Amino acid sequence: MAEVTVFVDDAVRGHLPGVCAKDGVATGSRLKVVEEVGQSNRLGILWLLIFTGPLGWIALAFLSGRERGEYLTVELPYSDAAYDRFVAARRSRNAAAVGGLLSGIGLLVLMFAADLGPAGILLLLVVGAITVVAVLIAEWRMGQTSVDVSLDASRRWVTLRGVHPSFAAACTGSLANHV
Repeated sequence: MAEVTVFVDDAVRGHLPGVCAKDGVATGSRLKVVEEVGQSNRLGILWLLIFTGPLGWIALAFLSGRERGEYLTVELPYSDAAYDRFVAARRSRNAAAVGGLLSGIGLLVLMFAADLGPAGILLLLVVGAITVVAVLIAEWRMGQTSVDVSLDASRRWVTLRGVHPSFAAACTGSLANHV
């Protein structure tokens, strides 16, 4: 995969060459990608609120749930096949997370109802580990089917990472004609 830098106006307005960003084939379809820019959504040291008890948990839930950053929305050319792969990867990630959560809850109920003891805890740990692995694999697949968007410090250029070399070449040629 390649990387290309384009004008922010071209990326936001969707004035990019009609070449799929992931497959490198001609396309007329577009995909809106929204990325947070500026402030990070990571809480950093605030995760220590976990150790302060229920009031800290409430504060952490509030702080992690609020939107703090600003967002950049770009329109990328995406073929139907690339979009279908993206949707399938997103669905498998969500299914892995929901399936693992429901399995864990079901196992907890079974563990207390049947008094499984240490065997139940071991089963719960195995289900948790399988869920983490499944979600990580699905998240990796999501990364393979999507394009990373970042804005430079001058806020004039957008860098697109994980694009097809044909798309990068078309954008570079378009940029040369633009200047």
